[in-house]
Amino acid sequence: MENMIEIKASNKEVAIARATKILEVTADQVVKVTELEKPRSFFGFFAKDGLYKVEISRKVETEEIKISGLNKEVAETVLQAETNIEAEQIKKEARKELKENREKDIVKLSQELLNKMGLELEVEVLRLEGKNCVINLYGEDNGIIIGKKGKTLNSYEYLLNTLIKDVRIDVDVEGFKEKRNVTLRDLARKMAEKAMKTTKPIKLNPMPPRERKIIHEVVNKYSELDTYSEGKDPKRYIVIRKKK
Repeated sequence: MENMIEIKASNKEVAIARATKILEVTADQVVKVTELEKPRSFFGFFAKDGLYKVEISRKVETEEIKISGLNKEVAETVLQAETNIEAEQIKKEARKELKENREKDIVKLSQELLNKMGLELEVEVLRLEGKNCVINLYGEDNGIIIGKKGKTLNSYEYLLNTLIKDVRIDVDVEGFKEKRNVTLRDLARKMAEKAMKTTKPIKLNPMPPRERKIIHEVVNKYSELDTYSEGKDPKRYIVIRKKK
């Protein structure tokens, strides 16, 4: 919104000063000054003011009025909300950066361990949620790191978890563990059927906690059987027997 006023003054600067005072605006809001009549004098006497048209913009003033017109309590609430949003954004970015750095640390340590084993494999983080992390290994030495029935992979996973204390690392090799899970469920059912036919306890080979959990879940569906673990990791194993 544009406003203007005609001011009589001895010069342009005085005209601006008078116009801003009358209209209660600042000099920054003056957009144009036009000289309509020049100031005159007769040999330095009988000076006559000139006439100036001063145009101003009300935009800044309107914004200031809008802000100053806010209820104080509302203004404080808005400010607090903006502060909370900013703080939440900072925390979100910090968590993201922390997660990215944590992933880099896990990949670096996992890769160093593979290098020391002399294996040509790459590491990628599939998922990192809280204190649980799933990483995938891939490369030409897939078969070596898996080993017989996943024993080498289990040993690698166990060693990695002893090095990284604050996060539980689950290591897979291009979907091997899902296939292994199917095999473990089949094994659990076979061993359960075998235990049903004998009074002797059946001992399984040592397994990592994740694999033992699968065996327990399947065998516990047989109401006549009990399962429990003996030994210490990494040689801890499951025992299946009939209930007494």
